[in-house]
Amino acid sequence: MLKNLIILLLFFLLGSLLFQNKENVNILVKDLADTKEMVVDGTNYVTKAFEKEFSVQDFNVDIDIPSMQIQKEPFSEGSKTGGIKEDTFFNEEEK
Repeated sequence: MLKNLIILLLFFLLGSLLFQNKENVNILVKDLADTKEMVVDGTNYVTKAFEKEFSVQDFNVDIDIPSMQIQKEPFSEGSKTGGIKEDTFFNEEEK
């Protein structure tokens, strides 16, 4: 309640100062126009900065990176024929 009274008092004082001299109204209107222009310029700057910093970037991945190479499952070949055969470096002949 006290805050509302203080705000009303400030509006009353501002209004009484404005209407005493017409130059004060012109100064206030000019300041409001400048403030609006600054806010518009600031939002344009922030928008351009976000587009620059957080834009979508394309990059190519080299196949030579070992962690990025797709490897087949070690038991994949034998599961199709019914038996499980492990793919290894050694090719042993079965007897």
